[in-house]
Amino acid sequence: MGFKDLTPNNWDAPDPVSELFVRPNPIVGVVSMNGNDWARLFLGVELSDRVPQDIRDLFAVARGTMVYGWFFYPLFQLGQEQLFRVAEAAARERYHALGGEDEQPAFYDSVEYLVEHGAIAAEGKERWEGFRYFRNAGSHPRRQMVMPPGPIAGALMTMAERIEALYADE
Repeated sequence: MGFKDLTPNNWDAPDPVSELFVRPNPIVGVVSMNGNDWARLFLGVELSDRVPQDIRDLFAVARGTMVYGWFFYPLFQLGQEQLFRVAEAAARERYHALGGEDEQPAFYDSVEYLVEHGAIAAEGKERWEGFRYFRNAGSHPRRQMVMPPGPIAGALMTMAERIEALYADE
């Protein structure tokens, strides 16, 4: 599997895969990362108050899931998959705020509308199409994906920036 088999006796112990990651230390060189390192990394990414509370709540759940990847490694990936659903919710919320009338627009339609109305720059459209692609891949998997937490932390930071940009004029 590539991650621990959960049991009543080990659910609250770090996943052995999580313990393989290291970080630089200016005094001793390289040291193993621990749960606090991952928590600081993920919890350091937040959305501002100009982003609607419902979207901030969805983002917090995705981010929190990533933090608990320390204990069960696949949760890093599951948190990232949820993050792409948060992107869809944020796009839909902004679509409605800008006057979009379709009650449940497709992710693609929300993005098109936001580009047309300047909430997403034309050069940023490709990134949002990537979010849609990864939302679909995570929502319709053929097998369990597992990605390392470093790139997932990068995705979290990118997503926060893109969602913030949707509400830059609020």
